[in-house]
Amino acid sequence: MVCYSANGNTFLMVDNTEKKISENEKPDFVRNHVGDLDGVIFVEKVGEKFFMDYYNRDGSMATFCGNGARAFSQYLIDRGWVKQRKFTFLSRAGEIKVFLDDGIWVRMPAVSEVKELEVDGYRGHFVVVGVPHFILEVKNVDEVDVEKLGRLLRHKTNANVDFYEVAQGFLKVRTYERGVERETKACGTGVTAVFFVHHSRTGSKEMKVLVPGGTLFLREENGEIYLKGDVRRCSEE
Repeated sequence: MVCYSANGNTFLMVDNTEKKISENEKPDFVRNHVGDLDGVIFVEKVGEKFFMDYYNRDGSMATFCGNGARAFSQYLIDRGWVKQRKFTFLSRAGEIKVFLDDGIWVRMPAVSEVKELEVDGYRGHFVVVGVPHFILEVKNVDEVDVEKLGRLLRHKTNANVDFYEVAQGFLKVRTYERGVERETKACGTGVTAVFFVHHSRTGSKEMKVLVPGGTLFLREENGEIYLKGDVRRCSEE
């Protein structure tokens, strides 16, 4: 088992290619081994394809994790299991495309739902990028009590909650993650959802996004959104 960090979003990578850990055993395995990390990624195979199975730190399964997908890709590269500059793998959100170009770019799942939503006087957008997000634009994201307000809105919407600020030439985003049940240093699907809303308003094709864990990059090509950021191995058990 190895820990990977993707802009501070931390994951335990578990080689389950031989299916030694069953589906029924996964939730307890996660709760017993995740420690202070954000989640666990089971590395599996379906036929000849690698499959990313992501679980939040509370033991709940999630359809997708954007930063987890980048960590998963780096893990496959580090193990020598993929050597191409372009490859794909499977997830519960479908097939994921990856290409290497000064870092790991991951094609994010298509946005499947967008609607305006008001919750307890807070008006924002509900956007599904593999997993649901409730997005709120604020004047100063650094002043938001993400733990308190994020937790409240997370339970009201049953979604991740993202607070974002539009700055000069970039976005700033902070996220309270469902299943992790706290603010995380980065959320790939969250910044993608924010970028989608911002792109819809402004037509911006590329954007730098600052999160507590560093800088993420997003770009839109032919209706598809790609995500890039820092990935590194953090420890080994």
